[in-house]
Amino acid sequence: MTIDELKRYRSKGISILIGGAAGTGIATLERVLSDAFKESGFYIFSTKEYMSRVRGGSNTTLIIISDTPLQAPCWEVDISIALDADALKHMQPRWSKKSIIFADEKFGENGDNLILVAMRESAKKFGSAKYANTYMAGVLFGYLSIDKSFLLQTIAERFKDDEANMDVAELGYKDALKLENKTIFKLPKVDTEAVKKLHLMDGTTACGFGFLAGGCNMITSYPMSPSTGVLNFMAAMSKEFDIALEQSEDEIASLHMVLGGWYSGARAMTTTSGGGFALMGEALSLSGMTETPAVIYLAQRPGPATGLPTRSEQGDLNMATHSGHGPFPRAVLAPGSLRESVEYGYLAFELADRFQIPVVVLSDQYLADSISMIEDVDFASYEQRRYIVKTQESYERYADAQNGISPRGIPGFGDGLICSVGDEHDERGQITEDYKMREQMVAKRARKKSELIKEAVLPEVFGDGDVAIVGWGSTKGSISEALLSLNNPRLAQVHFAWVYPLSKEQLSVLEKFSHIIVVENNADGAFADQLKLHGVKIDDQILQSNGFNFFADQLGIMIEESIKEIL
Repeated sequence: MTIDELKRYRSKGISILIGGAAGTGIATLERVLSDAFKESGFYIFSTKEYMSRVRGGSNTTLIIISDTPLQAPCWEVDISIALDADALKHMQPRWSKKSIIFADEKFGENGDNLILVAMRESAKKFGSAKYANTYMAGVLFGYLSIDKSFLLQTIAERFKDDEANMDVAELGYKDALKLENKTIFKLPKVDTEAVKKLHLMDGTTACGFGFLAGGCNMITSYPMSPSTGVLNFMAAMSKEFDIALEQSEDEIASLHMVLGGWYSGARAMTTTSGGGFALMGEALSLSGMTETPAVIYLAQRPGPATGLPTRSEQGDLNMATHSGHGPFPRAVLAPGSLRESVEYGYLAFELADRFQIPVVVLSDQYLADSISMIEDVDFASYEQRRYIVKTQESYERYADAQNGISPRGIPGFGDGLICSVGDEHDERGQITEDYKMREQMVAKRARKKSELIKEAVLPEVFGDGDVAIVGWGSTKGSISEALLSLNNPRLAQVHFAWVYPLSKEQLSVLEKFSHIIVVENNADGAFADQLKLHGVKIDDQILQSNGFNFFADQLGIMIEESIKEIL
């Protein structure tokens, strides 16, 4: 796949790739530029890839500005900014013949596409080389001829105690205006009023708001990238929303504490990634046996073992659906956008409480760290229903209900005895080895799954074509952008956010398509395998497991190649 091939699939707008070592201010530059571009009236999409290092290495952040909302990144870029020498080599595969590259004057000589600027020396004039990123923000705005007032306003708000940043940005802006033989980029049209109504947000924050909407009032977690952002978000909100928070000693303890929270009446959750979730198998089974609710935010990264700890992959679907010993019902949800992150974060708590089951919310590094735009959310519309009953002396925790869902009481709320044990038990919660009672309890728990499946959310279908491009979770935006670029009327997108258990109604959506292609950001095609188990014929699979998410331009070519093979 060549850069020239990718040109046909470029996203609308201008794409800007910033590269440098950890600690050189890439994250700061991303926040400054994103805020300033938004204030200028542009739609924003931003994502990042970074090495597992606190300092050093070579990382990149991609920012796309557009006149329409964007849902995914592109591989090829229009402008590239190298904050150090290593970034030039790291970013080179993403350049085309038309890409403009900015670098420090010490990194080489000016060329047709390479523009050298006095990045470090200009920064040092103000006392420190750390101002280089602010200088380049000014250069970028000047080169694109965007009104600098929005940039200066953003810098003033972010660096209230360091006014030198304003002067550095001004200098960068002026130096860019002096550059000769500039490539003229056609700026996207701005819609300041429409854009100002939107909010810049990453997937981590959106999931956090969803969990708050669901009534989360307790979180216990052991930090693990890329899930730690939700723990940090909930910690920041803990005083305002009265949330009990504990950084546990390990993942085993964290989920057991969550079960203890639900047992006593809290709405509790934990956050983790693949390696941490692998340690939770026993506690997950305990949730199943005791019919104690639990919410687990599982932010995926490439495995096995430590794998690529700061990269992205959809590799944990099988573990989420099958982890734990013995059969018990569970739900697995996989949002693919900011709006879905809010909605399914809320739904996770609703399902866990109502059906007394563990619910896993699958995210990944790409979805967690990517920044896009979301409209106002009416949080008042998310009703926090409670399913706890006041118990009588005759209360039986595991009464054999017709739908399998026994009334759930908690200690101190009523006169009943609340027994909870990991052994098989009778209706009161007392340990038993009676084989008939065992069969009764197994059947009761299984009936909950039958009830749960009735709540399965149908997949979204976009387009009227007869060839389905099926995805789940974070592939939603990339598939959408790729199909928009291909503009093939035979193609339609089918997006699953409720990924387990699957209902007949969900599967029936696929029956009208003549061909089905499944796109997954993993090596094993776990979701395609799940569809096959339900009798769905899969014509082709597009899999990627290199640590990157799908880029819309690359995915467009992959889809086009796939349909040539099957049509």
